[in-house]
Amino acid sequence: MSWYRERRRSLLRMLLEYVEELERAAEEALESFFVERPAWDVRRSCIEPLMDVFIGPDEVIITMDMPLVKPETIRVRPVEEGLIEVVAEMKKAIRPRDLGVVHIDGEIREMRARARVPVPVETKSLRFVFRKGILEVRLPRRRGRASEHE
Repeated sequence: MSWYRERRRSLLRMLLEYVEELERAAEEALESFFVERPAWDVRRSCIEPLMDVFIGPDEVIITMDMPLVKPETIRVRPVEEGLIEVVAEMKKAIRPRDLGVVHIDGEIREMRARARVPVPVETKSLRFVFRKGILEVRLPRRRGRASEHE
């Protein structure tokens, strides 16, 4: 009977170690996903807009808050598998000093963002609309073998 208790104890120990390893991996993944960085890049004269990625059953919708951009300059393109880039020129250059950021000098002349798309999508069917300062990018989810395993 003691071998049974010992075996049960070792299985429980293995299970607890496995759960601890999963917790560590989840924490590392979250830390790498939510890396804080400045929203502006003075060297490239750009600022990153606020962004949201919504994953629906049929499509992925990316929304970006892009006030003060020239709508005719908006460019949306896939950079690589799972990565969409958006670039647009500002109507007028903004100095960080005008926004109360006194330790940064230079001008911001465009908005630039890269959005990770965590599911397979059809980038050739990408559509976007710009309305009232909000850019909405729609990407149909890829059907077939790749999306069956999700």
